Amino acid sequence: MAVTPKRRTRRSIPAVLMRAGTSKGLFLHRAHLPLSESDWAAPLLAVMGSRYQDARQIDGVGGASSVTSKVAVVSPSDRPGVDVDYTFVQVAVGDETIDLTGNCGNMCAGVGPFAIQEGLVPVPISPVPGVGSRSVDVRIFNTNTERLIVETVEVDEDGYVVEDGPYRIPGVKGPGSEIKVAFMDPAGSMTGALFPTGRRSERIHVGQGAGIIPPFSVEVTLIDSANPFVIVDAKTLPALVRSQPQDSPLSLEVAESIRRLGAVRMGLAPTMEAAALVRGTPKLVYVSRPPAATSLYAMHGGDEKEAADQPDVQVLAYSMGRPHPSLQLTGGVGLASAVAVEGTVANRLSQKGKTMGLPLIDGLPPTPERTPSPSSLFDGEGGSLWSARVPADVIPDMQGIAKRNIRLGHSSGVMKVETWTRPDGEGGLEIDRCIVSRTARRLFEEMCFTMRDSVV
Repeated sequence: MAVTPKRRTRRSIPAVLMRAGTSKGLFLHRAHLPLSESDWAAPLLAVMGSRYQDARQIDGVGGASSVTSKVAVVSPSDRPGVDVDYTFVQVAVGDETIDLTGNCGNMCAGVGPFAIQEGLVPVPISPVPGVGSRSVDVRIFNTNTERLIVETVEVDEDGYVVEDGPYRIPGVKGPGSEIKVAFMDPAGSMTGALFPTGRRSERIHVGQGAGIIPPFSVEVTLIDSANPFVIVDAKTLPALVRSQPQDSPLSLEVAESIRRLGAVRMGLAPTMEAAALVRGTPKLVYVSRPPAATSLYAMHGGDEKEAADQPDVQVLAYSMGRPHPSLQLTGGVGLASAVAVEGTVANRLSQKGKTMGLPLIDGLPPTPERTPSPSSLFDGEGGSLWSARVPADVIPDMQGIAKRNIRLGHSSGVMKVETWTRPDGEGGLEIDRCIVSRTARRLFEEMCFTMRDSVV
């Protein structure tokens, strides 16, 4: 009896490459991957080009940075009231590892459009010709954090996703159609509590983990909203660190030491050594007081619209051990949550920023006649010059929900987060939801080869 020789073949899976928010990555159907998530590493490392610890990802579709080495795995959901399940995978750059411990809000912004385009969320065609575009809500369950996200996506009269539009986001040159991403009840995504240690701010001691400099302490807020974050008051960093470039060896070592300590304090890792094995969570953010309103107003030549975008806090985020080019979307949720709650590092710095100076009106300093009452400082759209200095006059609705627009400044611009809070029954606040607007674009769809010369 003749023996059929084994053949070598190339395995492939259908994939869609999308730019989602300020990230870019592959969108895959879960049915096209191995049944067990433990078997995902080999094909995803091969597709993205991270095999053999290639930091350039030259042998794959990855872009050699943490924001372009991501995968979204999507499937129909059998959960009541949910359209699709979404699992985020961070594929390491320069290392043969993948991380499924947290969510990526920017990649999530592409899940709604992808689900509609792939027929996972049916959109009925308008029975009336010429009705024009309309919005569709896509309810997404993120399996990494077990949280619900609702995306509002614009579709045309034929049910196709509208990608072109006037909306712009910092970090992306071109405009697009606005996608509203609402993180519902984001607190406790991985730890079960908004403040895992029970404290809104605390000092942590950095010892031998940052061996280049003597031990030191920094003031932090350890918060878990959409993702766990270590929020550091940048002014409490050692002077030597503050004087270094953000990506210098010293800066990177100190940042990673603080992040690992935060992981242990939040209960995400038992030891510093264990925390080093999971680079994706918790994430690290440095915050500082924003520029004074007067200097910002002058910087923009008296432009009231530009001055109105003065951030509540200034942010430097780190992602997978490197400075982030802008700010993670989940970072926006975590930071906005911290700004909204009294006693946190971010809240304190945002309050200090509001007292640093008053914007000029018609080139003149404010006077009692020119200073409006607090109730008149907010125009409801976040566009008032005075709303740059004074937060919105937040008035709860009938359900006790108070809404506030929080602005987070980063190296690429300002991220605006609509933050809904409600009383927690103990004199504090709960985060009902955080809403951030993004854009997304489908770049190409193709078969991606996952394993070369596999024996079958």
